[in-house]
Amino acid sequence: MAEILVFGTVAADIVLRVPVLPRPGDHIGAEPLGWRLGGSSANLAVALAADGHNVRLISIVGTDDLADSLLDELAGRGVSTELCVRVDGRTPRALILLDPDGERTIIGLDRGSATDALPAQQLDVAPQGDCVVVESYRRYPALRAARNSSALVAATLPPPDESEWPADVLIGSESQVPASWNADPFSAGRVVAGERLKWVVVTRAERGADAFGAEGVIHAAARPARQIDATGAGDAFGAGVITTLLTGGTMTAAMEIGSARGAAAVEALQSVPPAWLDGELMR
Repeated sequence: MAEILVFGTVAADIVLRVPVLPRPGDHIGAEPLGWRLGGSSANLAVALAADGHNVRLISIVGTDDLADSLLDELAGRGVSTELCVRVDGRTPRALILLDPDGERTIIGLDRGSATDALPAQQLDVAPQGDCVVVESYRRYPALRAARNSSALVAATLPPPDESEWPADVLIGSESQVPASWNADPFSAGRVVAGERLKWVVVTRAERGADAFGAEGVIHAAARPARQIDATGAGDAFGAGVITTLLTGGTMTAAMEIGSARGAAAVEALQSVPPAWLDGELMR
């Protein structure tokens, strides 16, 4: 399988089940469900490792006991964390509010955490292997060298004011699509990602997902699912797309597999994607 380098966030998700998402002035009760491994890149790294890939995760964590627990769980799930950087301070946390329909609202609690104070040079790791996955070039600025990498580079959709965001594939939800991209996402993506860009992939929850390329648009319908927890569904989708492309599949196949995995993810009460059983979601 592939050698994959993932740059991104590891966090502890603190989960509360709520009867309704709060509005200004509300006073509501909540059922605490504890904390669990989370962070978009950690979720994606776990999914890729479950496919049998050799996954190395580069992230920024604190020196607290929580970081020890998160790194231990990642290692137990087959993700190498030897390149993670530990900085004095606390590890990022996110508050997850789950409503009765399994939809979630995420409140980042990492302001002032260890991840705010890391010098960029500490993440100066050369892209190598078969695939590089980048959560944010702003948090990992040394990875601008990815534009010269021969590996498959997959990145999240860039912020609206970004001028350089190298990638072969850009993946994100429709809420991340800059307004100026709506008319022609692929052409707009090439402005920031360069001529190497092949696809801009946009997920749309129950309306499926679209991949915009030089020759047109590929649509994948959403798979039926009994939603329990939407957390991490986009990460499961992205991992499905990436692993399919790495194993020689077409974007049409990648979109179908990504949709199947996203549907499986929303049926599990966890942030990291569920384990794939005997490759059943690879067909």
